Amino acid sequence: MGEYEDTEAPLNEVAGALQRLDGDVDALGTQVEAVQGDVTALRGEMRTVASALGDVSHTIDRVDDSVRNLGQKLVEFTDRYARDQIRARAEAELARLTTEWHARFEQRRQTRALAHGLVHALTKDALEKGMADKDLVAACAQERMLMDRGFWLGPAVVALAARHLNEEPQMHRARAQAYSIDQARANLFFTLTCTRLGELDEAARWMDRYLQSLDPYALDEDFHVVLDAVACNELGAQAHAYTRQAMRQWLSRLDLAQATTLETQVARHMGDLRKALPPRRYQELSSLCTDTWEVLRSGWEWATVPKATLAHLRRAFPGDLDDGPAGHADSALDALIDRHDADETQLASRIRYLELVVEHNGDEGTARQEHTAQRDAARPVNLRTLLVNAVFTPEAVRLGEEARLLALRAVWPHVSNSSEAYVQRSRSLLPRQIDVSWGEWNRPLPADPTVAVPQQQLIDEVKELIEERTHQEVESVQLNRFRFLAAAVTTMVSTIMAFLVPQGAPRVIAATLATAAVILAITEWRRVPARRQELSREGRDSAQTAAAVLNRALTQRVTFFTAWHENLDVAPQLATWANQAWRSEAGALEEGTRDTSGGKREKE
Repeated sequence: MGEYEDTEAPLNEVAGALQRLDGDVDALGTQVEAVQGDVTALRGEMRTVASALGDVSHTIDRVDDSVRNLGQKLVEFTDRYARDQIRARAEAELARLTTEWHARFEQRRQTRALAHGLVHALTKDALEKGMADKDLVAACAQERMLMDRGFWLGPAVVALAARHLNEEPQMHRARAQAYSIDQARANLFFTLTCTRLGELDEAARWMDRYLQSLDPYALDEDFHVVLDAVACNELGAQAHAYTRQAMRQWLSRLDLAQATTLETQVARHMGDLRKALPPRRYQELSSLCTDTWEVLRSGWEWATVPKATLAHLRRAFPGDLDDGPAGHADSALDALIDRHDADETQLASRIRYLELVVEHNGDEGTARQEHTAQRDAARPVNLRTLLVNAVFTPEAVRLGEEARLLALRAVWPHVSNSSEAYVQRSRSLLPRQIDVSWGEWNRPLPADPTVAVPQQQLIDEVKELIEERTHQEVESVQLNRFRFLAAAVTTMVSTIMAFLVPQGAPRVIAATLATAAVILAITEWRRVPARRQELSREGRDSAQTAAAVLNRALTQRVTFFTAWHENLDVAPQLATWANQAWRSEAGALEEGTRDTSGGKREKE
């Protein structure tokens, strides 16, 4: 009882403490529920905020897209506004320059209009039949000359009018004055007017003077059109002969005056036409001829030059020549009359640039590029460049096939010489035999594709050599007796020590050493047959690869040198094609002569 009484008081205290703890737990539960409610409310608010943030983000994206679109439109507007301003300034300057042009050169426009009228055949007929007043024609022509005394076309028009009026003294004086102002254009004008009037003999004489007055270092667009007319025989056979003779003289002068000759330039263009050897086409043959393959490849490619040149000439000169005149002389005369003089060129070039700016809506870059291309196309070139471009880059010149055929005739000796030079260079690189090798095996083979070679015998030689080398390598793999005996002895000693020494670290070391020695002995024992088997397999694979490569290389030897010889045999076909082209040209020239003579007799 006493002990019970002693424990009652502590138990009562524990019970009281438990009751207080229960109250605290209830209070804490209430607080937890309140916190849970707050957390739930906070979650709701967070979802609301997240939704609002999503809306804000979407709004920001739309604003960003709108700003980007607005920026793009602003850039486009700014660019368009700048181009509109450029175009407006160009139009204003164009109007100013056009006014200046008319103020300075309006008289020349009227002179050109009168020249177009006088060169027409109907004008001469009208004067002869009395339908036009001769005094009026003479007065108009003289007035044009007096209005612009430095313009070559003024006295040329007076000379033409005097010719129509049969006033030879005045005609000669006017011709002399036009000749003194611009020698080349005056000669060409009288050449083309005589051609239009059907007086080909006199046209040929004027053509000779025109050619003598030209600078072969700077041939302009006038000569391009005239060359077309001469090639089409619109100026007569004599003018054709004069032109060919002048071109030969010019080429001789150019070759003497410049370091790069015409033949060098032709040879370079022909070399660019050669066919490149595909790198993988003769891969096996090149792998067996590594020492000489670059020389063989160069010789093979040089041999393709005549064939490539012939293919190019057939494409560039298909032979679709016109049966009759193509009106180049009339076009040349009209273009000559409308051609700007030196004092007009700068202003005309500026006006043309402004017109291009307006056409391209203020895009100065495009306008400048097109304007530069037009100026480069109209820039004078030397005769050699003109002829080479006419033959090898016909798209770079505005010449008809007849004129380009005339250019080809002028450069043909150089084409023939270059073709022969490439053939000789290729033949000098064509060997009598080639050395093929595979590892230690090496055999000389004939380069002549018609000579047969013992293909299977060569393959067997390579395979036997590889098999012999493989057998030697296999036999060279032997058991390393010192290593094997050392491992065996180490195993025995370590095993004995493992049983004799007491337990502990010495026994563990001895057992480990014995195990390592056993593994080393087993590895050395198994290494020999494994290595021999590996070498045998590699030898068989190498023999099969060598046989396949050598077989394909021997086949490629035939195709490679056959193609080489075939390309060399094409060279004579160049001369055959040229003779056919010359006959076609001569036929067209003869037909044009008959047509011109018939037209002249009909006029008479």
